[in-house]
Amino acid sequence: MQPHRLSRSLFSNTKFMDEKTKPEMVMWALFAIANGMQNVETELSFYDLFTKQELFDLWQCKNYKTYVNDANSTLSAGIMMNNAKPLLKSILDSAQQVIQSNGKGADFRFAHDGNIIPLAMLLHLDGSFNSVADPANVYKAWSDFKVAPMAGNIQLVFFRKAGSDEILVKFLQQEREVLVPPVTSKLLPYYRWSDVLNYYQLLLKQ
Repeated sequence: MQPHRLSRSLFSNTKFMDEKTKPEMVMWALFAIANGMQNVETELSFYDLFTKQELFDLWQCKNYKTYVNDANSTLSAGIMMNNAKPLLKSILDSAQQVIQSNGKGADFRFAHDGNIIPLAMLLHLDGSFNSVADPANVYKAWSDFKVAPMAGNIQLVFFRKAGSDEILVKFLQQEREVLVPPVTSKLLPYYRWSDVLNYYQLLLKQ
């Protein structure tokens, strides 16, 4: 990153800025404001303060930090995977309770990206489980805005044909169908619930 370019483009007295603050802190603060303005009903944008390369590099730093904190980074040694196991067990138990009672229902949970990302990883949703060691290559395999954007969500939708005991399930991520590559199915994007349940129960035991 070269924060001095941004400072020079905004302030005539860069010496004063360098003495009173850190250019990189100013750059990050403005980047945070630019991001946050997406949540405000205004046509103004601060993104034009940055070059395209700066925006990409700033996002790469943010993306990598989120990846190391919450996803399947080699540095985390699986701790976030273990953190999501109680949540997955709760989801499986809730689903089984409705299925076994031959009932209907919807079970909701609300959380932040720090909960959604580990769950997506543990579910092995396509594009959410990738493990990369080289920081420079993380963005090629994992992107925060794909796994857990603002208002991000994960859905398991269950289906049962009248007169049949077989349960099918499909996964949605941000309302789009997503696959679970480790689980095989000839009915994609649908999976037999028995196959999915067995796979996840094995994961919970690891």
